[in-house]
Amino acid sequence: MTLISNQDSLEEGFIRSALEIIANPGKRSAVVARSDHQTVRQLLDQAPSSTRFTQSMAEFYLTIPRRQFEALKRTHLNPFAHAAGRPKVISKGELLTWFGRVNKSVHAIAGKLEGRLGRTPNGTPFIVMRDKHRKINRIISHAGITTLDLDAIEEAFAHGAKIAALGVDQALTLPWADLAEKRLWRQAYRIYIERTHAEKVALLDKQELDDATVNIA
Repeated sequence: MTLISNQDSLEEGFIRSALEIIANPGKRSAVVARSDHQTVRQLLDQAPSSTRFTQSMAEFYLTIPRRQFEALKRTHLNPFAHAAGRPKVISKGELLTWFGRVNKSVHAIAGKLEGRLGRTPNGTPFIVMRDKHRKINRIISHAGITTLDLDAIEEAFAHGAKIAALGVDQALTLPWADLAEKRLWRQAYRIYIERTHAEKVALLDKQELDDATVNIA
């Protein structure tokens, strides 16, 4: 396997995704020229579950660099093992089902949250349902770390569910399909907020102590 940097592998996936998802050549060239990853990910979010993904597209969409993706393929069932074509392709539905299985080992939300737990710079990936005004009317679950059965997730996608990048704080203000899972997220987020607050207070205390030491000297 050719070694490739994290940045290069995601850039490869970005360009391949833009080629596959943006039909208009002018718009595609403009998006690629300004390296507009957010627009391409949004288009992939909106794409139907039958959309075909190569591995590089999957790496870009899930923000999993090549070496990490290869490690996941060795640890879990390789989603491209029985795929046809060159390069091999699988459907978006198959990709997200595999991604759910990868995270299923966690099965529930851990006590600690690091950062925003997101695969995008804009937030955490949640599976959501929207109303006729395109507003989120409920959250089904996290896109991978969830207590829901995979059948329930697949059914949600079959009924038009999409993935949206949200801040955890924003997600907790919205209705959830599973209140028990929402409570788990609220509890975990509370732990994260309390720990972050304690760290900031400790930093302020240290600064105050340092200033006092300088004055004494």
